[in-house]
Amino acid sequence: MTDIKTLLERAESVASKTQPNGDLLAVVKHAASARQFVWDQHYASSAERALLDERLAASAPEFQAAVAATERALSEELTDSSARRARIRAENPQYFKEN
Repeated sequence: MTDIKTLLERAESVASKTQPNGDLLAVVKHAASARQFVWDQHYASSAERALLDERLAASAPEFQAAVAATERALSEELTDSSARRARIRAENPQYFKEN
């Protein structure tokens, strides 16, 4: 969670120092609600997920861009974490019990 907050803080910092960029400003503007939306979608049931998908389709393009950026950031974070875990496991097999 702190990685995402750091990412958002950096994006806000960059946005304030550069020329206005619609996509970047939209992501920063909708960051908290996009993060909550992605969180809700992750833990939603199938019926709830369908409602959230409808809500996303009806939302503003800026919000959709913010949701996509949040999902991408979380995906990259998960990939990095998985790679790091695999590397640590390979370097230290004595600490891991095989099932």
